[in-house]
Amino acid sequence: MSTRKIEQIIKAPGKPDVIIRLANTHDMRRIQMLYAEVYGGNYSIPIVIDKEKMRSAIENDDYYWLVAESSGRIVGSLVYELDLPRRISKAFGAVVSQEFRKLDLAYTMMKLILDDITYTKDLVDVVYATTRTANYAPQRLTENLGFVKLGIFPNTHKVQENETHCFTGYFTEQALLKRRCRTRLIPEVAPFYDIVCRQLSLDKPSIKDVKGDYSDHAQKIPILPFEAITAPSFIKNRYKKFRNSGFFEHTVMPFHEPNLILITPDQSTEIYLTYNKKDKYSVVVGGMSAEKSFTVLLESLARKVSEMDMTYIEVLIDAYSPWLQREAMDARFIPSAYFPCAKKVGKKRYDCIAFSRTFDVLDFRNVKIISLYKNFLKEYLKLWRENYIELVFKSEPK
Repeated sequence: MSTRKIEQIIKAPGKPDVIIRLANTHDMRRIQMLYAEVYGGNYSIPIVIDKEKMRSAIENDDYYWLVAESSGRIVGSLVYELDLPRRISKAFGAVVSQEFRKLDLAYTMMKLILDDITYTKDLVDVVYATTRTANYAPQRLTENLGFVKLGIFPNTHKVQENETHCFTGYFTEQALLKRRCRTRLIPEVAPFYDIVCRQLSLDKPSIKDVKGDYSDHAQKIPILPFEAITAPSFIKNRYKKFRNSGFFEHTVMPFHEPNLILITPDQSTEIYLTYNKKDKYSVVVGGMSAEKSFTVLLESLARKVSEMDMTYIEVLIDAYSPWLQREAMDARFIPSAYFPCAKKVGKKRYDCIAFSRTFDVLDFRNVKIISLYKNFLKEYLKLWRENYIELVFKSEPK
């Protein structure tokens, strides 16, 4: 961090000035106290709750960790993680102490880094973030910064109760110039594309109504017998040497370090995931398999993570492989977000679609979302009903 200099002083009427600056390791305990003040003991992001991971991030040039300090107290925190080879960044962990929220500290911190990494230093093409839905403020914040609404992640996390998150992205002009056009989508994905297209003026997609081996839902899907490996050092070292193949060449999952391997006894299938036991969240990071059906693979994967007490599983599939999109839906993975320019392939950027499966009863009682996110949610719920409820009536004998 020694080569970086970001600092701004905010005048606080009736209070000492607030200094926004890069975090250092002496701030660690005070940063954790801030998250505890706002979230109690329910914050689950490892980089905040694990001191060694926090230290590594603060000292690592792949992160920008900003804090807001007033009279020796940390009153705001925000993290940007960067993947420089793939020119993508993720903003997360924005938190401000209740008594300082009228100063727009979160907006100021977000914009300071956003401008620095996209325009001043030209480090990334794409920045994305997820926002909580307990209130409208985080959604308005990213909207005011020029982020585009990309979708929702329904019932993504489960701590005290199920949490749905909104998904949003910021795209530079270079990102859109590098974007691979002529996407090929199944009809169910098209409405999600259309919502994003109206915000970014994307090209018209090609709609391919392909059918999979299990699309009629009459056949029982065979299940692969997965074993789980959760040895952190082994997984980290193994994944460094691993290359995605087969189906997984069409997937991506930025900024997730795997901490779980699901492997078949004959070792013909090996899937890397990130999972969090506390909030019961899991995502597919990569893998390889001799299995010929993506539906069989995903259905088997879903069964296993459900047995491990996960309540959510997600996979990002590129927008140029309609047969994989169909097979994901045949495994009852439902699209909920469309992510332009998500994946860097050579000099091009590929669009991706987020497909997810939840194992708990959907619960949106405490969700507060602004208009376009409601449109994503409506499309998701329509597909969820078709795939989990209306199928029963379609299969009734005449």
